[in-house]
Amino acid sequence: MLLSANMIRIHNTFGIKETFDVLAKAGFEGIDFNNDVAEYSSDKYDVHFYRDLAKHAASKGIAICQAHAPFPSSYNDEEKNEKRFKEIVQSMKNAAYMGAPMIVVHPCTHLDFSIDGNPELLFEYNLNFYRRLIPYAEEIGIKIAIENIDRTSITSTPERLNRLYDTLNSPVFTVCFDVGHCLLQNVDPGEAIRKIGDRLVDGCTHIHDNLGNNDAHTLPYYGKVDWEEVMKALAEIGYRGDLNYEASNFLKGVPTALYVDGLIYMAKVGHYLISRFEYYNKNN
Repeated sequence: MLLSANMIRIHNTFGIKETFDVLAKAGFEGIDFNNDVAEYSSDKYDVHFYRDLAKHAASKGIAICQAHAPFPSSYNDEEKNEKRFKEIVQSMKNAAYMGAPMIVVHPCTHLDFSIDGNPELLFEYNLNFYRRLIPYAEEIGIKIAIENIDRTSITSTPERLNRLYDTLNSPVFTVCFDVGHCLLQNVDPGEAIRKIGDRLVDGCTHIHDNLGNNDAHTLPYYGKVDWEEVMKALAEIGYRGDLNYEASNFLKGVPTALYVDGLIYMAKVGHYLISRFEYYNKNN
């Protein structure tokens, strides 16, 4: 299990190649490449640009563990939806150029889930949305990870996520398990992992914490998540993916001069979590 992190706050401060340098210096081994940065979900750069980035990352000991498509995936505007769909496909291509094995593509959430009939309409909309992506994923050679997101969406609970995943029934799909989003839905993350089970085994994670009242995206142990239980549950299902932070808000307000020190501490926490996973993996 590699320790990985998303790049948003670091990229915005240092630039792209320097992001790999800073993460490596801090003790990370992988990156979640954020194609939700507008320039990386467009055709602004060609394949050579991304392959050069991947080569630079590898020289620093940083793997491209996963990628992130633009968010949100849909709007109440079909013209905007078509534009966003093209951006998602382009981000899949760009991620594949770098060798990313999977990309997180969020469910569509443009309908108010509280209105009668909308949950089923949204379910059918998402089926069509993800099915439309299948031939692109097959041609490009990348898996699509479906994330559990809050906002009372069709993947906000393990049961809802499982229904979508199982109905799609295609090997191009896997799961991105977001720990913090569970807490916002009053869903126990450890129990959710067990319910999702095999669907997550070769998927990926978004590791972050909160107090249950907003999506803080902060460091583990700075919120209410039971991290011992999360690591135990991941070991129990035989998870084979990486530990990937989406916790960059931990650095919010920290002076840039202290970013590397902050990242070093974040990496230490991450490696501790991995050690707990390894303990449970050996003692299952």
